[in-house]
Amino acid sequence: MKIGIVGAGLAGLATAAVLAADGHSVEVHERAPQPRPLGAGLLLQPPALAFLQRLGLLGALAATGARVTKLDARTRGGRTLIDLDYRDLAPGSHGLGVRRPALWGALLDACAAQGVAIEAGQEIARVFDGGARASIETVSGQRHDYELVMVASGANGVLAAGRGSSNPYRWGCLWTSIALPPGWADDTLAQRCDGARLMAGILPTGDGTAALYWSVRNDRAAAEMAAPASEWRARFAQLWPDAATAIAGLDPAGFVHAVYRNVWADPPFSGRVVAVGDAAHGTSPQLGQGATQGFRDAAALSAALSMAAPIADQLATYWRGRRARTAYYRAASRILTPFFQSDSVMLGMLRDAVAHPVTKFVPGVRRQALLTLAGAKTGYWGNDPVEDVASIAGNGHRERLAEG
Repeated sequence: MKIGIVGAGLAGLATAAVLAADGHSVEVHERAPQPRPLGAGLLLQPPALAFLQRLGLLGALAATGARVTKLDARTRGGRTLIDLDYRDLAPGSHGLGVRRPALWGALLDACAAQGVAIEAGQEIARVFDGGARASIETVSGQRHDYELVMVASGANGVLAAGRGSSNPYRWGCLWTSIALPPGWADDTLAQRCDGARLMAGILPTGDGTAALYWSVRNDRAAAEMAAPASEWRARFAQLWPDAATAIAGLDPAGFVHAVYRNVWADPPFSGRVVAVGDAAHGTSPQLGQGATQGFRDAAALSAALSMAAPIADQLATYWRGRRARTAYYRAASRILTPFFQSDSVMLGMLRDAVAHPVTKFVPGVRRQALLTLAGAKTGYWGNDPVEDVASIAGNGHRERLAEG
């Protein structure tokens, strides 16, 4: 088919690359005159690593990224809140911390290798289904016709055919890249929380770098970024004394303010127009699933569009395979977010009291938390087989799991 994609973010490029590899003719329309990635770094879960391996991109990204095996969240006083280890699911399991520019650049190169056309500086006015075709119309009046249009413009973009709901979260994050502090564990996503109102995290992204994020209420972000740098560094050091050296010299004025939305389109398609990634099921970043679930969308669309069936049946099949999984992660994100990002004193106290004992000692809860973190939940009650969440840890790893 001839396919048009709106948005050259991670989900858009991933979908373009895999569909072009399947033999489709793909064009990507991007608003920015010079497309570039936004953000510092992100944590890719095992299903995302399998997708990148399919595109032939995993080796280079793994060589420069950080193999993350643990999530270690603590209170301001250093008491453990959440302590999860991927390897408790299967030997060798891990996530991958990567710099967003490295991942975006790899996907862009994959698109170029497959002949994907990237049309930059394209401000999109609307997308619409015309029955026998779908169209993308720019604000300048240009119209591009396709057999299928995909909206991958992110959580803050336009939903396909106006379907679904999109509500902003009150809280977001300030992001930047830093040098990993000397002696810092390069295999651990570390977090510090002071109630539900303040949270900071350091994610190793390879080659001695890390992504630092600082939770902020969106209506206070401008003031936070305009405050004297010395005041912000003092507050950070009070929250996380061990990481004080990591923010020496940092000025919040240079951070990126990320705003998140709760997006849900069910179904995310109408006729020949379909939304993918955050444009269909955006959440807060609490579970670190944005890119991973966007890549899973791309893989599922690749499978559905290979069916010998009308496009309506292909898209219906795609959504049947994705709905329960994305609904679960959306619900989990909505439930967890207020415990980490809100003005509630009580929710912060409740989290501090029960998070560690529940995830550590209550039978079954720890495993479900690990499966959720690893992107392996297929719905409220189901999950992928363990071998599907095991990392690609070397030749024969999956075979050893199967034999065992």
